[in-house]
Amino acid sequence: MKRRVYKFTSAKHGISVLKDKRIKVTTMDDLNDPFDLFAAIDTTDPRVAYAVGQLTPEMKDKVGLLCFSRNWDNLLLWSHYGDSHKGVCLGFDILQEPSGEDKCMDVLYQPNVLPIRGPEDVNFDLANRLLHTKHESWSYEQEVRVLVPRDPPDAQKLSWFELGSTLELKEVIIGAVCDPAVSKGVEEAVRSYGATVQCCWVGMRPDAFLLVKQAQRPYWHEQVI
Repeated sequence: MKRRVYKFTSAKHGISVLKDKRIKVTTMDDLNDPFDLFAAIDTTDPRVAYAVGQLTPEMKDKVGLLCFSRNWDNLLLWSHYGDSHKGVCLGFDILQEPSGEDKCMDVLYQPNVLPIRGPEDVNFDLANRLLHTKHESWSYEQEVRVLVPRDPPDAQKLSWFELGSTLELKEVIIGAVCDPAVSKGVEEAVRSYGATVQCCWVGMRPDAFLLVKQAQRPYWHEQVI
């Protein structure tokens, strides 16, 4: 069983993913919501706050995240993470466990922080739950997260996850206003994958605020090149 998820990024970083066959692991310090992880529970009780302070560094050292979206056609995601529609969206198939257990965690969006009984409940199970709990204002992201072991960082202090059977690249979707010259660079990087990876372009519906996939590059690309 496989599940299709999507990663929005700039064209430059997308080409790097295609060439290097790896994606960057998001660390706890990289998360762009300050309420991610233990800030999503009520730490009014100082004993709970202390227990959180003890566990947080261990989580940060051991665990990283791969962050995706459930859909490729979200206008806001293209704007916020896809370089204002000039970037790309990478579609991956994630191999599920033979047991049928889903590796992917669909983020749950809540209006309030979660209550907790006391410090005895601050553990890795709670942390896993909180890693897919966010405030409801983030719901437009339709986020999917995958927990991965955090390998030692490289010289740039970055950790990576290699593409392969567990995380298989299947689609490269080029943004609606991607520069034609940049788009060609993406196409060239995709060619090394042969028929295993589909490359397409985003088209804008003339009758609705909707994005569609199209097999051919936009007509205006030929006018610019």
